[in-house]
Amino acid sequence: MNQNLIEAMTSIERARALLFAYEKVFLDLDVEPEDQERADMAISIFYAIRESVDQTADLLDLVDGDCRVVDAIYAVNDVRRRASTLTSED
Repeated sequence: MNQNLIEAMTSIERARALLFAYEKVFLDLDVEPEDQERADMAISIFYAIRESVDQTADLLDLVDGDCRVVDAIYAVNDVRRRASTLTSED
């Protein structure tokens, strides 16, 4: 598998872990009524970021699947090429 894809998938998982921790620590805080609008905006921004990270993770999963298909095609072609060099014409 492509090393860049592996690193991207690992980075997404780190981002998900950070978002999980942030959600557990900061989104349940009590907020003064005068700060509630800002708190609601911060929560909305948090969930928008999480949605973006999840969408990126989904796209990376699709790319991973595409890479596996391409790898399989290369493997089949390699086997065919090797098999054709082993056959001799009499």
